[in-house]
Amino acid sequence: MNKKLLTIAILGTLSFSSLILPTAASAETYEDKVNKSEQQVNQTQEDIDAAQQKVDGLKAQSSQTETELATITNTINANKDKTTSLLAEIEASQKEKETLESEIKSLEEKIAQRSEQLEDQARTVQVNGDTKNYIEFIVEAESMSDVLGRVDVVTDLVKANKDLVQAQADDKEAVVGKKEQTEQSIVQQNALAAQLENAKAEMEKQLLEKEVVVSQLAIETSSAETDKEKYIAQKAEAESQVAEYTAAQEAAEMAVLASFEEETEEAVVVESSETTEVVEETQESQKSVEETKVVASTPTETTKKTEKATNSTSTKTPVKTETPAKTETKTPETPKPTTPAPSTTGGTSWSALQSHATSVMGTPYLYGGTTTNGFDCSGFTSYVFAKVGISLPRTAAGQYASSTKVTNPQPGDLVFFKDGGSITHVGIYVGNGQFIGSQSSTGVAYTSVNSSYWGPKLVGYGRY
Repeated sequence: MNKKLLTIAILGTLSFSSLILPTAASAETYEDKVNKSEQQVNQTQEDIDAAQQKVDGLKAQSSQTETELATITNTINANKDKTTSLLAEIEASQKEKETLESEIKSLEEKIAQRSEQLEDQARTVQVNGDTKNYIEFIVEAESMSDVLGRVDVVTDLVKANKDLVQAQADDKEAVVGKKEQTEQSIVQQNALAAQLENAKAEMEKQLLEKEVVVSQLAIETSSAETDKEKYIAQKAEAESQVAEYTAAQEAAEMAVLASFEEETEEAVVVESSETTEVVEETQESQKSVEETKVVASTPTETTKKTEKATNSTSTKTPVKTETPAKTETKTPETPKPTTPAPSTTGGTSWSALQSHATSVMGTPYLYGGTTTNGFDCSGFTSYVFAKVGISLPRTAAGQYASSTKVTNPQPGDLVFFKDGGSITHVGIYVGNGQFIGSQSSTGVAYTSVNSSYWGPKLVGYGRY
């Protein structure tokens, strides 16, 4: 009887396992998938947060740069107003110079007339205070009244001569003073022109630099936002997989529970049937040996059933889902502006430039001018070199930076000057210490490299 009960228990256990194990293995497989998908959701959320942080940082930087750009633009506009004021001052200085030159010319004419008058008087009476001639003039008087008359004449003559000499001295001093005033006015004009060109070049440079930064930040921000959208899509896909695998896991667990209940009911039925047979066999234990053999053969049949149930047990291999690899997005690099390499040839000769430069002699100075209506210093050099097919940078500082520096200048090289720390003036060297350029005081004209004004500001020479 005990053997019979043990056989029933083994049979029930094996049958139950053969039905439950495949379903349980399937449930465990879905649980692994759910865990992996949840890990992917968490990872993509971290990527989204990092991308959002990068976007926020880039936007803040862009906002700051745009503020700086607006400040520079406002500075440029203010500089334009200052330029208008300075140009008005230059124009006033030019008119004052013309007035001073006219006054100097008038004074020089008066001085010449007085000189002639003094020479005429010197033939009769010396003007250096020699009292002997005056005494002889009085002594030769014929009467007392004549003496008194001659004394009055001598007194008036001496006084007139002294006044004339004093006026002559005062006018000569005025001429010297006005000449110095005119030269000082010219110096101030050149300084103003240098400040204008230097400020303009610096503001334009800063404006271009900020515009490049704004463009680069826009590109980086766009790339970061693209990455963020990609991570959001990956997260949505992973969350969808979590939901799908969770539903499958729940279905598998329900299947396990249903199989367990069904197998329990079958086991109860089998056990009841087998118990009835055991009772009957006990009652007939005294029957013939053949009946006993029949009873003995029952475990064999049970064993066959057990082997059959065991052979029917199968194990399914869970399928692993690979997490898709992340794709890195590289931000395209903004091409950097290049400066053309300076010429390594012998340079441009003055003979090639001379006719073009002298053809615009006397053209007035015009801040920012690049045509025959008016030139500033770099506008003039750019105009002349363009006539022989050579393109120069727009500003004096740019022309200096891209030129080949030379210590033994030849006619046709550029000569550069500075005021403070920046290049502010440029002209074309013509030899013998002279250069031609557009100066605020003279327009296009020749002047000396080593003059009292330009000599201390000389930087060097550049060749194209």
